[in-house]
Amino acid sequence: MRKTRLSMVAAAAAALALVLGVPAAASAAPTQANNQITIGYINHIASIPYIAIVQKGMEAAAKKAGVKLIVCNPEGDAAKTVDCAAQFKTQNVDGIISFNPVEAASARACAAGPQVPVIAIDIVQQPCQTVFYGANNAAAGSIAGRLLGQHAKANFDCNIDAFISMEAPVVGVVNEQRMGGFKKGYEGVCGPLGDKLIRVDGKGATDTSIQPCRDTLTRLAGKKKIYVGGLNDDMVIGCIKAAESAGRLGDIYGAGQGADPTSLPYMCGKTNFKNWIGDAAYFPENYGADVIPTMISLIEGQKQPKTVNVRHRAVTPANVKSIYPNACK
Repeated sequence: MRKTRLSMVAAAAAALALVLGVPAAASAAPTQANNQITIGYINHIASIPYIAIVQKGMEAAAKKAGVKLIVCNPEGDAAKTVDCAAQFKTQNVDGIISFNPVEAASARACAAGPQVPVIAIDIVQQPCQTVFYGANNAAAGSIAGRLLGQHAKANFDCNIDAFISMEAPVVGVVNEQRMGGFKKGYEGVCGPLGDKLIRVDGKGATDTSIQPCRDTLTRLAGKKKIYVGGLNDDMVIGCIKAAESAGRLGDIYGAGQGADPTSLPYMCGKTNFKNWIGDAAYFPENYGADVIPTMISLIEGQKQPKTVNVRHRAVTPANVKSIYPNACK
């Protein structure tokens, strides 16, 4: 029975590997008493649409591979993240996928959890991460920044009133990389932003970004050429809601990162806001199909690259239908 079960898991992992180009797993025994590989998944903030897409993909890929996925939802709380890791230790998981958004909590979570392979998703989880999977943050930010720069140059000869950088410092180096890349991409087209750059902590979500952006727009009363760049789509949407409530939708021009379904209606022209210039696509729907086979191979003793980056693409109203054919239906 043990040999049969392992063969089934290995076969499932190998099949996924052939499709995805991930090295097939070797047949090493998992630690679970029932011989089924068990993976713990520390989720991000489940209410964020992008995160929900990632989780759905993880669950589908785990089911397809015949492994058990235990999801723990700390909802961005550092202490609860540590609790999740400790819980996984008592549950004898064979590996941990961590989408913990509080980088400062990663060392404590590593200490509390079992000594198993750890795949960090988008946010560094040192000192225990085995593989980092996700965004090439600086490159993705640069893609989105260039889109805004190109628009500003074509329409205003780069003579804008302000550049609002919607950020989430809690995610640590990811914030600096993404928004540093965003700034670099914009400045590569339009030159230094100087005092036109306004950094705003939107705390990573739509609801939490509305008031900070509303306050910023109030300070920019009378300004008509305000560019908004976001660490993710959610905070750009928060700024749009803030502008809408103030009757200033026409004053802002935005670009985000993620290109998840929340941004697509804006690029398809299906909302009142017509100035969504573009996005850096992260393809969250593919995370699970990439990460689960990689984790299986790590558990079974195979080596993997320490960093696996998403291949980002620029998405705009002009090409959104070619990248996501069903986006505008």
